Amino acid sequence: MNAKNYDLFFNEDADETTLITLTDEDGNSFDTEIIAAIEIEELEKEYVAALPTEPNKDFEEGEVLLLIYTEDANGDPDFAPVEDEEEFEIVSAAFEQFFEEEEDEEYSEDDYLDDISDMFPGVSFKKE
Repeated sequence: MNAKNYDLFFNEDADETTLITLTDEDGNSFDTEIIAAIEIEELEKEYVAALPTEPNKDFEEGEVLLLIYTEDANGDPDFAPVEDEEEFEIVSAAFEQFFEEEEDEEYSEDDYLDDISDMFPGVSFKKE
């Protein structure tokens, strides 16, 4: 993924979210937000996990779509469904591992209190 598109999808400005409008095979359009991207070297492809902004008849709340990510000649993003069942299983497992690793890296409550203590010298916080 080129730097321009990475900044577009994973912008650290919490006030802005880039929505991608996708169209299903029935011609229905719906908005999604790209929440993660990975490259699987063995498949020589990049993939994104997209979260629909609103539940619909095809996707329950919290369900993500796994899409093949490519760029056209101008570097603009293009998305395609993962249609091969074996490829889908590989991509699903890779994203499950990715999200598990992300959860492991999140703050624990004790880490949060330690960070607050660092902000206020001379003040200590205890968890009871």
